[in-house]
Amino acid sequence: MANYINEKHRQIDFDPYTLPIIALPEVIATSFDPIGKTPIMIRIADKDKAFAKIKDPGQYQGILEINFNDINEEDDYWGLSKKESDEMMLFNKKHAEIIHDFVDQFDEISQIVVHCNAGVSRSSAVAMQLAEYTDDLETYAKLREIKRYLPNTRVLAIMRGEEF
Repeated sequence: MANYINEKHRQIDFDPYTLPIIALPEVIATSFDPIGKTPIMIRIADKDKAFAKIKDPGQYQGILEINFNDINEEDDYWGLSKKESDEMMLFNKKHAEIIHDFVDQFDEISQIVVHCNAGVSRSSAVAMQLAEYTDDLETYAKLREIKRYLPNTRVLAIMRGEEF
């Protein structure tokens, strides 16, 4: 987390908190002050996990809460065990559709704040793909510069409409 929070270690020449689309860890997102008057938030948590309370939910024109686990079955050498399959939810096309439909319902969005537990893989994948989806290639390029982000390849591919 150091290279994200600690400005000395960011190794980027821009303030990531001011990007039109940003991925954050839950601990920061719950008290984050978004930019502009029309921000939205996408909250990601594991299957059946409760979301932490947001300090001021009224500052968002819309909040989407969606549950899926940070797993990628193709990267799992052994495959998912029955217990893992029963207890976890893989990201799927329906999740992507829900996220895109949520974003599409707003005429104006000043900032899209996406968070998951750690703010590393699920939220960064969603943020990067939403930058592509909204044709904001400058933000997409900047998101790719943030070394903290390790986008979940399954989430990114499925959100792009690719087979996985």
